[in-house]
Amino acid sequence: METIKKIISKDGKHRLDIEVSSGGLYRYITFDDRFRNDPDFQNPPEWTIDAFSGLYESVEAVEADATAALAWLRE
Repeated sequence: METIKKIISKDGKHRLDIEVSSGGLYRYITFDDRFRNDPDFQNPPEWTIDAFSGLYESVEAVEADATAALAWLRE
């Protein structure tokens, strides 16, 4: 899979990657920054995978489903 788009939430706590396979199918992966609330953690975000979507036939379909599923993406 190749990452073709990354979106980070306005608060910096969530990330969405859209990927495409060599066969032309798309998916998204969501990430959380689980260390953001730790006052001693001063480094850049350390992303932890939250969830994988299913496979989609177009980038438009994966973006539409991600927008419907993720409240922070609609903000």
